[in-house]
Amino acid sequence: MTSRVKHTDDSGAALVLALVVITVVAVVIAAVLSFADTSIRSTLHLRDQAAKAAAADGAAKIAINKLQQGNYSGTGNCFEALDKLDLGSFYQPPSGSAYSATVKCTKDENKSSASPVVINAANKPGSAILTLGTTGDGLNIKVSGGGTIKVHGGIFSNSNITISQGVLSTNTSVTARGNCTGSITSAPARKCNIGTAADPRGNDPNYPAPTTTPTPPTFPTCSGNNKVIDFRPGLYADLAKLNKMTDGSSCKNSIYVFHPGTYYFNFGGEWLIDSGYLIGGTPTTNPVGGTPPTIPGSCKTPIPPNPPPPGGWTKPDDNAGVQFVFGGDSRIRVKAAQVEICGTYSKTSPPIAVYGLKTAVESVPAQSGCITASGCAVIKTDNSPNSKLYIQGTTYVPKAAVDISLNNATAQVFRYGVIARSLAISATGSFDLSSALIEVPDDSPGFGMRPVVNLKVYICSGAAPCSTDGDPNLKATVGLSDQSGKREATVYSWSVQR
Repeated sequence: MTSRVKHTDDSGAALVLALVVITVVAVVIAAVLSFADTSIRSTLHLRDQAAKAAAADGAAKIAINKLQQGNYSGTGNCFEALDKLDLGSFYQPPSGSAYSATVKCTKDENKSSASPVVINAANKPGSAILTLGTTGDGLNIKVSGGGTIKVHGGIFSNSNITISQGVLSTNTSVTARGNCTGSITSAPARKCNIGTAADPRGNDPNYPAPTTTPTPPTFPTCSGNNKVIDFRPGLYADLAKLNKMTDGSSCKNSIYVFHPGTYYFNFGGEWLIDSGYLIGGTPTTNPVGGTPPTIPGSCKTPIPPNPPPPGGWTKPDDNAGVQFVFGGDSRIRVKAAQVEICGTYSKTSPPIAVYGLKTAVESVPAQSGCITASGCAVIKTDNSPNSKLYIQGTTYVPKAAVDISLNNATAQVFRYGVIARSLAISATGSFDLSSALIEVPDDSPGFGMRPVVNLKVYICSGAAPCSTDGDPNLKATVGLSDQSGKREATVYSWSVQR
């Protein structure tokens, strides 16, 4: 009998294998699809986050720009009448609907500093230079080497303007009732020979005379060189004593501190300051004999210096400055000394640091003699390498001349303007002419103020306002300051919320 081998059918095994392959492929495809779905969802979510972050960033920048263009000075609402800024559909992402934003703004009381110093027509002169004399040269300028005397503010002369050498330059107008000769740059172009045409800029502002009683104080004593000598407000009528104190003989290189208040000078003649350092007003640091004070910067100014001092600027207390009042033919001459006189800030009147009397104040007569003629100037500086004169406040001497010679001074000599019968300025080639010699500050709603604000940005789809419930999309802390008429913003922190 023949034996036969029986062949088995393996089609069932193939089916199993096929099912295994299909199952594995299905599992892999499902995993891939799940991963792709997760990736797409993550991408869309991140894209949405990025779009919202970009929108929040833009909204914060718009808010900061509005603060820079506005008048917020640390009181009231940040955005005019509101404490928030609504931005409707202001940002269009690459896809989807546009975003709106609401930016809330609050003052950070812990970081803000200084009271705002408002500057406007009520507390500054109308011109940087106003000369009231009607004959001769109201303004005469001579700069060796052909340099430029810079002025920040308007110039008005009720007589002539003569630039015998060099250039006079201002950022605004130059007007004269008489002739203008020499090189003058201004915007608009100078306007001269206007004659008697009405122009209120040429009028005497008639600032009122001081009302304090001119009582002689105890005159200070001097015990040698390099001392600190304290003067107190009142009437000074002994020229010999003043000159002995400051003529460079008995008290050479001393620091003369004229403490805040009103000083009347009725000594008749010329007070010569030929040595040492005169500080008029509240000292910024405690003077130390033998250590020269920093001039300018020795006394608290009525307006912020530019640039501000380290650590920022704070508004002086009321009555922090002095007022030097000149009567008769009393006058001052600065030779080889350094002088800084600081007036007091007021919201309603200019900070007059030097005042020339037009009428008597009790025993102190109005300015007279050579002061009101052409023989002498109420303020005169010599062309000495060591001579410095800085008047931080308005100089108002409507009946007198001012005669300034400059050598190596390096900044403004007169801040807040000069009003005089006439003004003569001469400068050597070594004088630093890079900044304004005479200026009035620009108008400002908060000069010197340093409020710090916290911004919270909320983003939403659709129309503004956005809900401000919950966490914001961005937080920022921003400091504001006004310097030389320009508002600056400093970002202290910037955090996008995820």
